[in-house]
Amino acid sequence: MLARPDQSTFQVLPWREEQPGTARMFCDILMPDGSPSYVDPRHDLRRSMQRAADLGFTFYVHPEVEFFLLRSRPSDGELLPPPIDSGGYFDQTPHDLGHDFRRQAITMLERMGISVEFSHHEVAPGQQEIDLRYADALTTADNLMTMRLVVKEVALSQGVYASFMPKPFTEHPGSGMHTHLSLFEGDRNAFFEAGAQYQLSKTARAF
Repeated sequence: MLARPDQSTFQVLPWREEQPGTARMFCDILMPDGSPSYVDPRHDLRRSMQRAADLGFTFYVHPEVEFFLLRSRPSDGELLPPPIDSGGYFDQTPHDLGHDFRRQAITMLERMGISVEFSHHEVAPGQQEIDLRYADALTTADNLMTMRLVVKEVALSQGVYASFMPKPFTEHPGSGMHTHLSLFEGDRNAFFEAGAQYQLSKTARAF
């Protein structure tokens, strides 16, 4: 199969500012004859978005991404690297080392054109959350892949590790990714119907 770069996704990586710089592009996967590969997830998502468009809909996604920041080495007698702090949900106390990390990661993301809605410390020690601003489904998928890379690079630059494993610790809550879904018909929220039960349209109840 062939990997064809999608030139619209070209971005210079802001943490590699020495010359010559480094950039990234996403690729579409093609068969040898140039036709799209059906195992390419970007192609599969495009097909789904086109099916929605054929029905008059536009599909937007807003993800809340959780992950752990871990110290680079386990403490004596421990099998896993310990979390970087003992903070809790929305913790903003001075021991919350993730605050400066999140600020640097968000700055990197926004320099790459990826808008961030919110960020905060999550429930478990060392657990962080960064929420990306909504965009169409394909843009959001690309942004998520870029965000994972940015978060890991910023963590390494600060001497720690970022893990997106769903549950690295049995004694702490796991990490998830709440995903908000929006469906529009033109400028109209397709899920809303004034006067209906719970204000939900027939489309929303069938979604």
